[in-house]
Amino acid sequence: MDIRILLLALGSFVIGTEMFMIAGVLPEIAASFHVSVSAAAGLAAPGKRGRALSAVIGGQTVSLIAGVPAGTWLAHAAHWTAPFWIVSAASVLAAALVRGLLPAMPPAGAAPLLDRLAPLKRPAILSALCTTLLWSVAVFSVYTYIAELYGGLGAKGETISLVLLTGGIAGFAGAALGGYAADRMGPAGTIAMALAVLAASLAAMSALHGTPGYRGAREAFLAAVALYGIGSYAFNPAQQHRLIGLSGPSAGIVLSLNASAVHLGSAGGAFLGGLVLGCGSASMLGYFGGVWALAALALSGLSLRSRAAARRGQPTGES
Repeated sequence: MDIRILLLALGSFVIGTEMFMIAGVLPEIAASFHVSVSAAAGLAAPGKRGRALSAVIGGQTVSLIAGVPAGTWLAHAAHWTAPFWIVSAASVLAAALVRGLLPAMPPAGAAPLLDRLAPLKRPAILSALCTTLLWSVAVFSVYTYIAELYGGLGAKGETISLVLLTGGIAGFAGAALGGYAADRMGPAGTIAMALAVLAASLAAMSALHGTPGYRGAREAFLAAVALYGIGSYAFNPAQQHRLIGLSGPSAGIVLSLNASAVHLGSAGGAFLGGLVLGCGSASMLGYFGGVWALAALALSGLSLRSRAAARRGQPTGES
């Protein structure tokens, strides 16, 4: 494989590790700063047509499989600041390698801001981007507090790392399955299945958190986390497959808007999840995230019905 591709994968790995490992050590960060878990979550923020898109996601999902559990383990074995120092050093090294080995490319020129926002005037694209936003809120309102949620079952340290490792492996599998399914059955059906699995897994987390006396609660929670990882990351390649089909020549701009929706949703999800945690308890987080996943599923379905009606010549406002 071209060394430059490996370097880009390394960069994606480092960035993904830095962004996602926070969830595993959030309670320790909160304790260190003498603030609530929801307040400490202000630190947290996250991070791509079929098999090709699932391959692009690979660099980041690998960070979920290896980097996140490793960072969480190191934080518990040493101090929660240790993985941050290591990731910072690795980031500088990765940036230097990429800058030194990749060829310099002439700037392509920046599109005016209004041109970049023009796709939002199309209802189909706007509704798709809103679906991404709702999905992201669902995912990160729970993921940000996964250690707190699973900790309610008595899990600590290495067990939390196992939870993150399970979710990471499932996320990698979900990205591959999402790309395969999008190629085989189309993005719409894949998106619907992914969101349904996500909603069910989130609800299961809350249900299990509310039954700590259940003998197999921890094992069942691991299964729910696996389904959560599959549902979360199967959505990505299918959704971007759909956006490319909707946007045509402006696909690059629309995909950048989709990335913005992901990050906005991750920040919003962390904030809203913190409110739920502060006003209620961790046992409500899964139900809360599940509602957002169902909202994303409903919006996606309505958008598809609207487009189908427009193709039949019915007035739906679609342009």
